[in-house]
Amino acid sequence: MKMKSIVLLLFCVTCAFTATAQTLTIGPRIGVNLGRQIYDEDDSDLADFWNEEVQMATGLQAGLVTNVKFSDLFSVQPELLYTVKGYKFESNDRIVTGRYDYLDVPVLAKISIGNGPLQGFVTLGPTFSYWMGGENQFETDNGDFTEDINFDDENDGVENQFEAGASLGLGLAYNTGVGALNLDLRYGAGLSSVYDSDDDAKLRNESFGITLAYLFGL
Repeated sequence: MKMKSIVLLLFCVTCAFTATAQTLTIGPRIGVNLGRQIYDEDDSDLADFWNEEVQMATGLQAGLVTNVKFSDLFSVQPELLYTVKGYKFESNDRIVTGRYDYLDVPVLAKISIGNGPLQGFVTLGPTFSYWMGGENQFETDNGDFTEDINFDDENDGVENQFEAGASLGLGLAYNTGVGALNLDLRYGAGLSSVYDSDDDAKLRNESFGITLAYLFGL
């Protein structure tokens, strides 16, 4: 139900902005997401240790972009993206890699800079995400095994499937005449915790994305 609500949100936002837009473009996006999970807790040795040792896990990001342009300077860009988030953690006797499938809906303000076929841009805005599934991969001295994420398991019901976050990006757009090729570099921060907690501790997603999008008029 939550995933349907996120898709409906994207549709409603796009329709609302399209009514007053000068130009509407749409196109695919694909690239790489580098994700890890940050532990937030004040004065915690565990948090300090985890945040120093946790590594980035590489995953796919792909989906659809809609850009609603109001002027040469300003546009609004809702997107629907499949993103693999997670982390990698190594200890003396094991390597644990989390790979989690998310449906992301960024709704970004986009500021374009410069004239001519090549322009720079900045993006900023909220991201609404739904955790669809995934797995934890374990590499140990005694062998390798995989543990699937199971939201229906009553003993494994601590995951928050809905996530609110924020995105900040920089990029370049090149007008090919038929469309525009966009190179995006983005930082994403989860603002809500991945897991339920009885205290103020949070485990949050953090990511860096490098993607290409090709936008063309309808």
